[in-house]
Amino acid sequence: MKNIKKYFSVILFYPLLIVTILGWFLIPYFKPYLKEIIGFGIVTTILFSLYLLIPKLKIQKWFLIASILLLAALAFIKLSFYYHYNVKLSGSALFVIFETNTQETSEFLSYYLNTSIILLAIVLFLPWLFLIPFILKQESSLLFTDRLKSVKWKILIVLGIVLSLFIIHKKFSEHNIIYTSIASYSDYQITKANLKKTLAKSASDILKVHSSDEKPQTYVVIIGESTSRWHMQLYGYERETNPLLTEIKDELVIFKDVITPNVHTILALDKILTFSDYKHPNKEENASIVQLANQAGFTTYWISNQRPVGLHESVSTLIGNASDQTYFLATDNYNSNIYDEVVLPKLDEILTQGDEKKMIFIHLIGTHGDYKKRYPKKYAFFNDSPPQTPFITKSNEHYVNEYDNAIRYNDSIVRSIIETVRKEEKSSFVIYFSDHGDELHDTMDLRGHNEYYGTPPMYEVPFVIWTSPEYKNQHPNLSDLNSFTDRKYNLENFIHSFSDLSRIEFNLMDKSRSIFNPEFQERTRWIKENEDYDNR
Repeated sequence: MKNIKKYFSVILFYPLLIVTILGWFLIPYFKPYLKEIIGFGIVTTILFSLYLLIPKLKIQKWFLIASILLLAALAFIKLSFYYHYNVKLSGSALFVIFETNTQETSEFLSYYLNTSIILLAIVLFLPWLFLIPFILKQESSLLFTDRLKSVKWKILIVLGIVLSLFIIHKKFSEHNIIYTSIASYSDYQITKANLKKTLAKSASDILKVHSSDEKPQTYVVIIGESTSRWHMQLYGYERETNPLLTEIKDELVIFKDVITPNVHTILALDKILTFSDYKHPNKEENASIVQLANQAGFTTYWISNQRPVGLHESVSTLIGNASDQTYFLATDNYNSNIYDEVVLPKLDEILTQGDEKKMIFIHLIGTHGDYKKRYPKKYAFFNDSPPQTPFITKSNEHYVNEYDNAIRYNDSIVRSIIETVRKEEKSSFVIYFSDHGDELHDTMDLRGHNEYYGTPPMYEVPFVIWTSPEYKNQHPNLSDLNSFTDRKYNLENFIHSFSDLSRIEFNLMDKSRSIFNPEFQERTRWIKENEDYDNR
């Protein structure tokens, strides 16, 4: 019993044992599995080595407890992420986590916390309820032999720790949650600082507007959320998820091959709404479509049905706050039911104001998970078996139904906005796209979005334009947009298309990047790390 107590501190390796066993089943492919085990093992060894260097029993016991709980937490995060996504926790995913508020976290947990994850938590954390009191009762060092008291052994341990840290930095940094989190958070803070410095202002120093139409005009840009064109009737989906937009299909310009630059909102909108792109993400000298509209003489409005996460917090909030007037409609109870119909009265109110040139940006909650919380009960239209894929089962059919119901409700919102603008009888357009899509067991057994996989349903988004008769009459050169609908396009160039459609001429305009322009040139659509989307 004495020897057992003496070496009891080897329980520090318990989380590593769990990662080794469960990781075999959760981590796809042997090489990533091996790297995860080695990386986690090195971290465990570093903490164990630091434990050995602590001379005072009280500090030693508390360090052991803290190390055990830290390793258990890291193991839980690592394994639960592999369980849901079959990939390691990446920098892009951490960006999303840093951008998430507490209520969104609550919603995420309610959506993804299931029996398997609860059992994982029990396996990793429950034993310590019984073992921590046992550790605290010890009256002698749990592991501190005479050999470890010698200076030579202490030096060897310190050198081992330094070497281990170097190996993590060089070979296992992407598999180390602590290292990845610190590096990603640093990048995130730099991104936010640059955004605040450049995009939160109403005007940009780098923009020089040469001309803009001064006639009465009302333009609306609808930014959707998590909506894939794979589940849209307008794009050939078997279900009637777009009955109202289909009614006016002949009035719409439906672009068939548009992708988002990223499958996470923060990274996607940074590129879609500004000059940032694949080669120049997070540009220090940057400007947004809101600032461009401001400087072209429009009165700008930002209506958002997404929680702002506090003033000057979210990326979309930063960009939106450059507008003349901002309205954040989902500030409370974010984890409850949120319906986009709340934007319609606000749009009606704005249209009664006397500004001749209006540019209205509407940021929807769209089909953001939890899908069943994004539409009223009367829109629970789909309750049968959805169009089958090899990855749809009886246990996940209801998620597909909920997603399709959310898209059908979203269809009613976009159509209502178009009809409201139509009544203006002005030179007008309504443009609708989504920041990214979701995978709903379409091409793999996965629900949601994750850039590691980056499946087509995550990247391929709707891009739909409605223009009024007055707009077509005033701009006959843009009356035949349907001839451009097959163009391959990445939304990271949207600022150029936006200015073209809005008839804004400015110094940084590149017509070859506008999908609406005869001078348009198709470009390689880069995603992830040097991956050509069209040659994957």
